Amino acid sequence: MMAMLQGWFRRTVFKTIRFLKHPRKLRERPVMRWFARHFLDKRVWKPTQHTLAGGMAVGTFITLQLLPIQMPTATILAAIFRVNIPVALVLCWLSNPFTIPFIAWLEYTIGKWFLALYTKVPATPFPTELPESMVDAWLVLKEHAPVMLVGGVILGAAVALAGYIATWGAWEVTARVEAAKKLRAARPA
Repeated sequence: MMAMLQGWFRRTVFKTIRFLKHPRKLRERPVMRWFARHFLDKRVWKPTQHTLAGGMAVGTFITLQLLPIQMPTATILAAIFRVNIPVALVLCWLSNPFTIPFIAWLEYTIGKWFLALYTKVPATPFPTELPESMVDAWLVLKEHAPVMLVGGVILGAAVALAGYIATWGAWEVTARVEAAKKLRAARPA
């Protein structure tokens, strides 16, 4: 039963891709050409050294921006930069209801430190509980959102760069270990 479902799913996916990549469909609409060029490219779905490391960078950068639309943003950025889309999407799940308070505190701290070097920062402390009215929430957001935005961009850029380098290095080390294993196995005893 499972093999039959897998076969059906595979056939359906291939039929859909073939339909979307048909030259006549691509010539008709520029949006379809862009979609096919970015989303139907096999390189953005298969993990290679570059696409995996790039997907890690895009995913970690977007997950540290406390946006309500993280997954669509990560998908579009991963497609534009031609990096691994599934990895970028999965990393968006790092910012969940359990980790958001820590991420928000870290972003606020970094943003306040950075902005204190160049300009004036908010004098009121960051609220520890949700405001009671929408007006109070708007005033708090208006005052503290730029600080969190700057902190998120700085933290996201630093973590994305570290993630890219770590993933690239891990892939390189793994490839060298595999090559050494194959070389040892190929030598006569």
